[in-house]
Amino acid sequence: MDDDKYAIGYWPKTFFTGLANAATEVEWGGEVSFALEEKVLPEMGNGRFPLYDTKSSAFMQHVTVVDETLHNVNPTNTEKFKSCQALYGVIDAGYQGDYFGHLILFGGPLLP
Repeated sequence: MDDDKYAIGYWPKTFFTGLANAATEVEWGGEVSFALEEKVLPEMGNGRFPLYDTKSSAFMQHVTVVDETLHNVNPTNTEKFKSCQALYGVIDAGYQGDYFGHLILFGGPLLP
């Protein structure tokens, strides 16, 4: 793995024509999938449960939402949901300063 950072997750407004008048809730998340014949659950992130450590956990940083004045703001009152708590983990660390912004760490092991 290299140290380069890649911006992912840009969605043009043409994808969301139904949101022309704003939204009251925002959701984001991740998903892993596999073919049933594989019989192996895929890993998420770097293949380990997350820790409060960006050097050893997969993470998203500077998670923001756009408010009604079209400014990026840190999300508040967030809630976690995990469909497979025994297999995958998520840590919503909240705002962690200017370098990381709102930080979310995630991951889970490859299981036979």
